Amino acid sequence: MKKLVVFDLDGTLVDSEDFIVWSFTEAARILGFELNPDLIRELIGYPLEVVVSRILSETGLSESRIREFLDVRNRIVVEYWRSRVKLFPDVVPTLRKLGEMGFKLAVASSSRVERIVEFLGYFGVLGFFDYVSGVKPGIRGKPAPDVIIEVLEKTGIDASEALYIGDREVDCIAARNALVDFILVDRRGNTNLNNCTPLKTVKTLLEIPVYLNAIRGDREI
Repeated sequence: MKKLVVFDLDGTLVDSEDFIVWSFTEAARILGFELNPDLIRELIGYPLEVVVSRILSETGLSESRIREFLDVRNRIVVEYWRSRVKLFPDVVPTLRKLGEMGFKLAVASSSRVERIVEFLGYFGVLGFFDYVSGVKPGIRGKPAPDVIIEVLEKTGIDASEALYIGDREVDCIAARNALVDFILVDRRGNTNLNNCTPLKTVKTLLEIPVYLNAIRGDREI
């Protein structure tokens, strides 16, 4: 029986993907070069260092210019995220219902722990979660399973009793690596997973309590 529901952050709880892409392309514009927005979008969900390495691999930038780029991008994020990132409208009712049903809740993301906590706190949902896991020394980002495994260890829940919710293939692979069942939330109906098969695909988080209710045999939701 499932006891723990773990959520990805970007694209799952918060509508941040357009902002993430823009933050990179705007930093590049300020510094006088261009980046491929499609490649940036494709890499969302991976740790920052992986994203930066991939998107800058063919720019020929020196190490000092890369550091300058990261500084500019960080300033953009700090200045604009509150006005450009939104909480998906299905998040609060879903978290509230899962809490009422007795599930432990957690977040596991390739973002830094501090960023996750800041976002969740700003949107007023941090209190719903029993644990928040992100990249930090000794904890790798996805597709490594570290952030999910840390949640399991901190909550004392077995992998077979957990469910991971995400919106990308990298989320599915991380869940598989952690031996945790994965549900894909595909709000736009156009996400194709070529190398990992989810347990279930939903179009809204509101389907998660319904599904969990059904598999544990409750009569009402």
